[in-house]
Amino acid sequence: MKDRITLGHEADVAETAALTLADNCATERIFAALDWEREEKSRKGQINNAIRRLAKKDRPFARSVLKGKRWEEMGISKQAFYCKLKKVCDLIEMPVNRGRKRLLDIGGERVSG
Repeated sequence: MKDRITLGHEADVAETAALTLADNCATERIFAALDWEREEKSRKGQINNAIRRLAKKDRPFARSVLKGKRWEEMGISKQAFYCKLKKVCDLIEMPVNRGRKRLLDIGGERVSG
């Protein structure tokens, strides 16, 4: 027992209890770990769909920001970086069908019901 660090009675009891008591949340943690790969693919798909909605000139900027690059690393001014970042965020948050004509208005005739 010469190599054991003395942490005190409470720490020793807590460590022993953690090793011997049943874990009630183990099942949820196992399922969450199994679903991680599917959720990661879904997240990547959502990001790619959002970036595809941007103009081609804004896509490299958005990908650089997602990779963690800062304004100094991109070689642009701080003001230009944040202005462009706000523009890209606004475009991504905009509803997909904003500005599009309704399907009923495209044919020229309204469907009466």
